[in-house]
Amino acid sequence: MADDDAQRYHCCYCGCDITLRLKCAICSDFDLCLQCFAAGCVAKNHKQDHPYQLIDEGSFPLLVEDWGAIEEVLLLDAVEQDGFGNWEDIAAHVVTKTARESKDHYSDLYINGTIGEGTIPSNHHAAVLEHHGGEIPPSPPNYTPVKLEHVEQQELGYMPLRDDFEREYDNDSETLVSGVSITAEDDDTEKALKLAHIGMYIRKTAEREKRKVIAKQHNLIAGKQRQSAYKRKFGKEERELRAKYKVLARLLDAEDYEKLVASLKKEKQLKQRIKELTRYRKSGITLLDECAEYELLRQEQERNQKDGDHNTQNSEDSSDQELVLDPGLTLLSQAERKLCGSVSMKPRDYLSMKTEMIKHTALKRSGYQSQPRLPKTLTATQRSRLMQFFTKSGWAG
Repeated sequence: MADDDAQRYHCCYCGCDITLRLKCAICSDFDLCLQCFAAGCVAKNHKQDHPYQLIDEGSFPLLVEDWGAIEEVLLLDAVEQDGFGNWEDIAAHVVTKTARESKDHYSDLYINGTIGEGTIPSNHHAAVLEHHGGEIPPSPPNYTPVKLEHVEQQELGYMPLRDDFEREYDNDSETLVSGVSITAEDDDTEKALKLAHIGMYIRKTAEREKRKVIAKQHNLIAGKQRQSAYKRKFGKEERELRAKYKVLARLLDAEDYEKLVASLKKEKQLKQRIKELTRYRKSGITLLDECAEYELLRQEQERNQKDGDHNTQNSEDSSDQELVLDPGLTLLSQAERKLCGSVSMKPRDYLSMKTEMIKHTALKRSGYQSQPRLPKTLTATQRSRLMQFFTKSGWAG
């Protein structure tokens, strides 16, 4: 109800002075304050279901003292229409506030304030799917800058204060969103297309960050000189092994990758050892102590082959020079070893034939008739050279 002298309004229920009033559209000259209207007060012929009008210019403060209710409404409309972050356009819509004031007020009340805590989920992030169907994980934790010499920083284009590179992986991915702006005039198809571009950009930047994290974990960010020094500390076989399985580094952290390389290296060593032991067994060696002696004899044979006078050897000698390694080799003299090598006979077969010839010669000299039992697989050349050697040595005749 109006006071004609002071041009002020009073609540028709509680009688308090009011600046913001709710005027009944049916009852004549009937006004209520906000508190009485919220409590559902009725008086005279006025009912709760009567339509009403809010009479005010919106100058009263709603959330904070320096922002009026109409300014709050204009701010929310501008954010919805112009998009979050376009503070210059938002300030132009609000008119009475600057871009900085609009940004600070919206952040303090609607994001970080009580309203934001009650409406924005704590784990809110864009639900963009990766190629395998899962959601893109949150951004990786911040890493300290890589410690590089100034020369290496220039060589790699690395900026330590930004922990960034002059040229990143998929360096042109920002062009996907550089021209994207979602407005209220966009239809559903245009919005879906623009959101698809944003999703593509998020996937590309996620892959960029993933590659950067992998490079840091495995110490791959280094200049050419330091990378070469790092590779030289490994043997040739281990370098080849690391090059073969480096594709798995992106699936494992540095510690697990080193364990994988160590286990693969151990596996290769075990396979080589099994191969050596199999070769020893085929040569008749059953004790580990005999392996060392076998290797010494083999190395001695190789040295003798290298130091021999190849100019005096004929083609037959050069082709049959390799000794047949056998545990019985230790029972042969140097001349006998050379003979076995020239006729391609195993030492144990030679020893059996030598024993047979000595027994035959002893029986013959004692007056007994005896025929030596020589292997039927001997060629004429082998038989001739062996008999010549036995005769020369006094074991046949």
